Amino acid sequence: MNTLLLAITAAALVVLVALMLRPVQQDSDDKPEEDVRISPLLRGINFLLSDEPDRALQEMVQVARLRSEAADVYMALGEMFRAKGEIGRAVRIHQNLLARPDLPDSMYLQTHLALATDFQTGGLLDRALRQYQQALNFRPDHTGAIEACLRIRELSREWVEAEELLTQLEQVRGASYSSHRAYLFAEMASNCGRNKDVAGARRHAARALELDPTCAPARMVEVEAALKRGNIKKAEASIRTFWELSREQFPLLLPLIVDHTSFYTKCGKALLLELWHASHDSEMLLAWLQELVHREGREKAAAFARDLNYQPDSLRSSLRLVALTGSEDDAHNRFAGEWLQTAKNYACDACGVEVVEMRWQCPQCHAWGSMHPKREEMI
Repeated sequence: MNTLLLAITAAALVVLVALMLRPVQQDSDDKPEEDVRISPLLRGINFLLSDEPDRALQEMVQVARLRSEAADVYMALGEMFRAKGEIGRAVRIHQNLLARPDLPDSMYLQTHLALATDFQTGGLLDRALRQYQQALNFRPDHTGAIEACLRIRELSREWVEAEELLTQLEQVRGASYSSHRAYLFAEMASNCGRNKDVAGARRHAARALELDPTCAPARMVEVEAALKRGNIKKAEASIRTFWELSREQFPLLLPLIVDHTSFYTKCGKALLLELWHASHDSEMLLAWLQELVHREGREKAAAFARDLNYQPDSLRSSLRLVALTGSEDDAHNRFAGEWLQTAKNYACDACGVEVVEMRWQCPQCHAWGSMHPKREEMI
């Protein structure tokens, strides 16, 4: 049973307990009504535990009809509609609850959060943010609401607002998220670079590297800024620092180095050869070969690999070498090329999700800096 189903079951149990603990009225006519309410609720819980959400939903609708004044019943019902993907019905239930003048304070925060979750699940992020903000106005230290707002700002690539929320989260938790903040500044730097704001890119990248010297995207911005200014010494120093502190991500820098032809010809190629001879790092060389294939063709890339006497050190590196430098007329090489186009090259060390292209933030668990290159291929 998944986490959402457990949460709905717990909500239904709360409703059941509330019904059963309600003071018994003197009027005997009330007793059958309580029994009528509790019976479908018990059946609904039983269906939930039996993993029959559709039948459970029918019973919860019946409970709501019999006890229309109970906010807790409608909260549970809204959760069930959302779980079934009926976002519109969940939204209406929670909006109607908020419109009640007699809604207790204990339910006010819960309902705003539920409505925000409805909107977020439905992709209406602006509306979700407004509801989370309403919840934070009521309780400024609610970490769940702050984290949800932070995630929405990051999804929307609103990095300045995300950094402000991260500060708020630090204050509430009394913790430091310097590495997370470094990646946010790195994204700000990348935005400046795309907008031709070189000074802004350098400033944000420097701030990110102050917070976390291993922040690879910030280091990449630093290298690019130095190359654009024609500052060869600074570019070379930044590349060496990148190699020392973020070697796993170093292959991502190869397109940038090779693409700046003047730098590559003067000292970039010699620097890469120096690093290769010192380490024999397969990932770096394969990334280099890939750039050479794009610019000079397969034959020259293959000759370069032979000149370096490169021998793959794993099944994955062997497949990549064949895909990059093998003859396109050979069926095996074509299959290797097809594999290379769709191969999952990075994996998150926090949740295990695998992706084709590098992402600084995991698309599944949203951790920053958790994606690492895969070194082996399962067979």
